[in-house]
Amino acid sequence: VCYEDIYTEGITKITDVDFRYAEKLGTSVKLFGSSRIDGEQVHAWVAPVMIGRDHVLYSVSDVFNGVMVKGNMVGTTMFYGSGAGKLPTASAVVADVVDEAKHLHRNIMTNWTSRPLHLMELDQVAGRFFVRVKGATVEQVEEVFGKVEIVNLKKLPGEFAFVTSVMKQAEYKEKAARLNGKVVSMIRVKD
Repeated sequence: VCYEDIYTEGITKITDVDFRYAEKLGTSVKLFGSSRIDGEQVHAWVAPVMIGRDHVLYSVSDVFNGVMVKGNMVGTTMFYGSGAGKLPTASAVVADVVDEAKHLHRNIMTNWTSRPLHLMELDQVAGRFFVRVKGATVEQVEEVFGKVEIVNLKKLPGEFAFVTSVMKQAEYKEKAARLNGKVVSMIRVKD
């Protein structure tokens, strides 16, 4: 797929309040890149997510990166190591330059194809959502979203949060719109 077609959402909308809710839920907020191939279709996105303590990437922090890969034969594998900071970055750049110098004037064959995979619309990707609302009642939220997991922070009167059941993003958007502007923020939940 063309990287420019992949949905990308940064961390600028994440606030300290989101981290307080995450702590209450026993989760952590991480910037995730996710992709999955299903036949001829692939979904790919980059966005903040909440992950629980039992997730293998929960403890990745500071200048470290983690990559989790699920294969049909190997199961789940994880790669972990330095990925940011001046020394790891410098090491990666020098390694790339050395690799280029070693293969000067040679083409390296890969098994990539020039035929792009079909990238699914993000609205068709299913998941759970952490949603903060202000000026709404639990009854209003449950009337729109059904049974949800409610989260309250004592120091935030008039606001609460909830975690939805699994639904496609298009369905989430439609339901959130029915709350008439009472949604403060949304973060995807990665199980």
